[in-house]
Amino acid sequence: MLTQLGAFSHRFEALVRPALPRLDDAIAAAEATPADVPGRGLLGPLREARHQLRSLCDKVAEQQAYVLVFGPLKSGKSTLMNALAGAYVSEVTSLPAYPCLVFVGAGPRREYVVTRHDGARTTWADARDCAAHVETAHGELAAALRAAEQQGVAFEPQQHFPAAIRRIDVRVPDSELASTGAVLVDTPGLYTRMRFGYDRMTREFRDAAACAVYVVRTDTLFLEQAFAEFHRLLDLFSRVFLVVNVDSRKRDVSPDGKLVPSLEQSHPERVVEAFERLAMTAPLAQAHAQGRLRLFPVDLMRAASHALRKEPGEAAPADFAAFQGELTAFLGSAEYIAAFLRDSLQRARAVLGDAGLLLAGPDAQRLQQGLVAAAERAEWLAAEERRAAAAAASELGAAFAPLATVVTAEAERAVRDCGAKLLRGLGAAIDTWFLSGHSLHWLLHDQWRPLVREFRDDVTTAVRRAVESALAVPGAGVALPAATADLLARAGVDLRTLLLRTLEQLGTVAWPDEPVVPIDFGAIPLRRSVVDLVTFRSLDRVRERLLGPATAPDAKVTAKDKAARLGETGRLHLHQCVTRYRGELGPATTATLRRHFDARFVAAADAALRQALAAYGPALRAERDAAAAARERLQALAAPLRELAAAVHTRLDGLHELGRAFAIDLAALPPRPSAAADEALRRPEPVA
Repeated sequence: MLTQLGAFSHRFEALVRPALPRLDDAIAAAEATPADVPGRGLLGPLREARHQLRSLCDKVAEQQAYVLVFGPLKSGKSTLMNALAGAYVSEVTSLPAYPCLVFVGAGPRREYVVTRHDGARTTWADARDCAAHVETAHGELAAALRAAEQQGVAFEPQQHFPAAIRRIDVRVPDSELASTGAVLVDTPGLYTRMRFGYDRMTREFRDAAACAVYVVRTDTLFLEQAFAEFHRLLDLFSRVFLVVNVDSRKRDVSPDGKLVPSLEQSHPERVVEAFERLAMTAPLAQAHAQGRLRLFPVDLMRAASHALRKEPGEAAPADFAAFQGELTAFLGSAEYIAAFLRDSLQRARAVLGDAGLLLAGPDAQRLQQGLVAAAERAEWLAAEERRAAAAAASELGAAFAPLATVVTAEAERAVRDCGAKLLRGLGAAIDTWFLSGHSLHWLLHDQWRPLVREFRDDVTTAVRRAVESALAVPGAGVALPAATADLLARAGVDLRTLLLRTLEQLGTVAWPDEPVVPIDFGAIPLRRSVVDLVTFRSLDRVRERLLGPATAPDAKVTAKDKAARLGETGRLHLHQCVTRYRGELGPATTATLRRHFDARFVAAADAALRQALAAYGPALRAERDAAAAARERLQALAAPLRELAAAVHTRLDGLHELGRAFAIDLAALPPRPSAAADEALRRPEPVA
C-alpha cells in the first residue's frame, strides 16, 4: 500500500504542482492590473484556486491524512487535539473564535505559519507572537465585517478584506502524528459570530479530508442545537467519529445525601446508548447503521493528560485507546488508501476544472473582448491619423464655391439698394450746401464722406449677414467632401463655429480708398464778375478765390454767392459728379467685398480647417499611444492567463491518465454538485 501510495504521490506531484507557478504568474499579473481593467475580477477566484491546489499538492506529497475536528465552542476540541497530537497545541487552537482553519501536523521544529486570503505568509517560532498577531487580526477583521454589514453586503474576505487570515499551520516536533501522517484540522466553533466562511471552509475539504471528528459534551448531547449542522458532515465525509466528551470527575447526590459517581462517570456507554435510542435523528441513525458514523464516549481531559505526560501506551485510558485505535486503523486501511487516491484525483479535477471554467467565464471573456476592442481601436486610430493627414494636405478652397455665389449676389443686391439711398443722400446734401454758407470742404468731408461710409457699412453688414446665414445651414454652406466633414466631426470640430470664428477674426473690410466723392475741381463751372473780367482773372483764379485751393477748398461761400457764381450749372455739375461716382462705386464695392468675404475669408477658413485637422493628428497619436498602453495592460494579464489555461487543459487530461494507471475511472466519478459536466471541465476555452 505504501508503495502504491508513494508511486501515486510522485506522479501526482509531477503532474499537478507545475500548475502552481502558472497560477502565481496569473495572480501577480492580476494584482498589478488596475481595478477597472477587465479580468481584474479573476484575482479572488485565482487566489482561491491557488490555495486549494497548493494545499492539495502538499497533502498528496506528504501523504497527509486530514482529520477535521468540529464541535460547538468549549466542547473539548482543543483537548482532543492535544491528546491525538501528544503535544500541547491549545495555545493556537483556542484563539478567540477567529474564523480560520488551524492545521496541526508533525514537523522537525515548532513553528506557526499564518496564510492570508491574498496568499501572503508569515512564520513565527513562538506561539505568543503568533497569538498576539491573530488577536490584532481579529480586531481588524471585526471592523471589516461591521463595515460590510453597514453597507448591507454579504461579507466575503477575498473581496472585502484579502488580508484576513485564511489558515494557520502548526508544526509540532516529537508528535504522535508523525507515525500516522495525520494532520488535525481545527475548525471555528459552529456558533461563532464570524461564521461567514464556514460553508466555504468545510466545502474545500470535499474529496480532500479523510474523516471528521465531531466533539460534543455529555451535557449538550441531547440538545438539538448541538447537531444543527451535523448533517453537513455526513454529506461531506465518508467516515465521521462522534466523540462524546465525558467528565469522569462528575458526581451526583444520592438519596441519602452522599456524593456518588454520576452515570456519566460510572457508565458513560449508557449515556451514549440513551442518545442512540432516544435522541438520534434518522440521518444519524442511518449513518450509524452503515458504519459511517462511529460513537465513542471519551474522557478527553484524562486522555490529554496522559498524552502530554508521555506515559506508556499501555497506560492510556481505554476509552481513548479504543477511539484512537479505530481512527488509526481507518487511516491505515486499504479503504482509506483507495479513498485517498480517488479523492485526490477528484479534488484536483474539481479545482483545475473550476479554474478552467473561470478562464472561460465572463471576466475572461470581457478581457478577451477588451483585447480585441483595443486592437481594433489602435488600428482605427492609425487609419484615422492617415486620413487626417491626407485631408490636411488636400485643397479645400473649392469647397467654398457656393459661399462665393452668396457673397456676389448679396453684394450686388445691397449695392443696388443702398446705392439708391446713397444717391438721394448725396443729392440732398448738394441742395443743403447751396442754401448754406458752408465751404465745399464741408460738403465733401462733413456731408458726403459720412454718407459713403454709411453706404459701405450697410453693404458690408448685409453681406456679412448673408454669409452668416449661409454658414448656419447644415454643412455650414460649404461643399466639403463627406469624408472630410465626417473627419472634422470626429475631431470634435464644429464647422459652423469654426467658420464664424474665422469670419470674426478676419476683422474689418480693407477698403482701397477713402470714402470721398471725387470731383473735378478745375471743371466746376463759375460765372465771373465784372471785376473779374476787368482784372482779367482766370477761371482757376476765380475758383480758388471763391472756394479756396483745390487741395483744401475750405473757403466759406454764402448762399447768395453760390447762386450768383455757380447757379444751376454748378449744381448740375455736382449732381453729375455724384451720379458718375455712384456708377463707379457699385462694382468697386462689390469687388472689395468679394476680396474680403470670398478670397480672404476662404484663405483664412482653409487655413483654419487645415490647422484643425493638423491638431487632430497629435490627439489621435496620444489616444493611439493610450490604446496601445491599455492593450499592453490587458495583454500583461491575458498572456499568463493563456499559459494557465493551457496548463489546466494539459493537467485535466493528465489526471484521467493518472487515474487509469491506478485503476480509477475519473470520468465515472460524480463531480461536485457545484461543478459543471466533466467534459466542460476538461475542455475549457483558453483566454485569447
